[in-house]
Amino acid sequence: MADILSYTHNLQTQYYAKTATAHRKRKGQIFTPLEIARFMAGLLSQIPRKFLFLDPGAGVGSLTAAVCERIRRSRAPHEVEVHLFETEPNLIALLHQNLSNCQKELVKHGHVLSYRVYSEDFILAAASRLDGQGRLFGGSLTSQYHAVVMNPPYFKVRKDSEHARVLDRVVHGQPNAYAFFMALAAMLLKPNGELIAITPRSFCSGLYFREFRRWFFDRMSLDHIHLFESRTDTFKDSGVLQESVITKSHRLGQPASSVTISDSFGKRIERQIDILTLASECVIDSSNEQHSVRIPTSQEDCDIMRLIESLPRRFKDTGLRISTGPVVTFRAKELLQREGSGCRVAPLLMPHNVRPFRTKWPIIRKNHPLYIVDCDLSRQRGLMIPTRNYVLLKRFTTKEEARRLTAACFLENMQTYPFIGLENHLNYIYHANRELSLDEVFGIASILNSTLFDRYFRVLSGNTQVNATDIRNLPFPSLDTVAKIGMQVQNLPEFTPDEVEPIVSSAIGNNGSLVHCLTTTA
Repeated sequence: MADILSYTHNLQTQYYAKTATAHRKRKGQIFTPLEIARFMAGLLSQIPRKFLFLDPGAGVGSLTAAVCERIRRSRAPHEVEVHLFETEPNLIALLHQNLSNCQKELVKHGHVLSYRVYSEDFILAAASRLDGQGRLFGGSLTSQYHAVVMNPPYFKVRKDSEHARVLDRVVHGQPNAYAFFMALAAMLLKPNGELIAITPRSFCSGLYFREFRRWFFDRMSLDHIHLFESRTDTFKDSGVLQESVITKSHRLGQPASSVTISDSFGKRIERQIDILTLASECVIDSSNEQHSVRIPTSQEDCDIMRLIESLPRRFKDTGLRISTGPVVTFRAKELLQREGSGCRVAPLLMPHNVRPFRTKWPIIRKNHPLYIVDCDLSRQRGLMIPTRNYVLLKRFTTKEEARRLTAACFLENMQTYPFIGLENHLNYIYHANRELSLDEVFGIASILNSTLFDRYFRVLSGNTQVNATDIRNLPFPSLDTVAKIGMQVQNLPEFTPDEVEPIVSSAIGNNGSLVHCLTTTA
């Protein structure tokens, strides 16, 4: 019963052998591993006897093959039609080979398969058939698909590109192509039609995808999310760097009251699935304008969500502000140097200078500057920041790192320089109207370094970038509570999780059992 996907695997291997990695990366081509394709096909809740589905960005047809493999097992005869889009000339012949094999295999088992392959850009082809109200009309596409199953290409779309112009009502900023595919798929489905997609998790939070999330969830009801605990193991043949998720949603007819969340480690996806079912409102946060998708994977995560979201305010409501370091090193090369002599300079702080609670400078590293020249040019370009009390927060981690949030205290008395330079891979936190007190600096760092808030942030965002927007919308204690936390933490001999966690947890109302769980897993 594995002949269909074995055939598909051979076609994938042929294509990989004949094309350069750089070419596939430029095209955003990441083929679906066959175990994952089979899992995605299995998410279809029902396949009617007459079944019309769409596979945009088809590649060699891995997802279509997985759907056909599932249909082949059915005893009841099915009449299946699939429409596929693929623009890569070197893939078209392989795709036709795969579809012909699927057709033969289904016929052997009493089914019928017909297909149409469109060698045109899916985004432009579908968008060209939209009327003024965003509805599809005429042409080769229909808005009556029972299902769309897709692994869309991943690449950024220029704001002035034709793709961005035709869908500017849906996606804003500098979006990724996969969001356009998801939007058009939603338009192409019949009521209660299902969309199964594997995409980066980045659409779940952040400013770039905010309008897309609002638009999408006005039309689609989320049913299932699947996470991969190890992207390197699952997609090791494809060089995937993003954290990916599989989502199943349906065109609003009957909204879902709950969302199923599953996760797995490694490629044997069918054997390693943990499942959690939550009310839809626990997953999609409609309490503010962000419409973020939170993805807890355990009961502990749910307890953490309830605790953090019981806080009466958000970070942005406390008077605190967060900004990104203004020094982009490749744009300021003429102002950066390793030696501090010869002219007026300021320390340049980079991610390796930020440790939990501590800012360590200087740290000598090969090819890393230590200083930025303090001159009229650097001040005119806004690269210099007054030396005051700040909390420094790393902007980037890898998914496999133990922590997503790493915050350091930067105190005015640490430096004799009147200004500092902060590199663009750091965020810095300050108060809008005054300088942060010593207690507030330690309190903010304690909260962000706590396992409690780190776990919550991971539920909120799968992005390895710590976006300032996500921090601004983070539920947060009052500054009085922040200062009380900081006062206690300053007196600790070491800032270990076992010492810091109970202080933070107690201040915001955490119970003893959750504290024990957080300290034993930190």
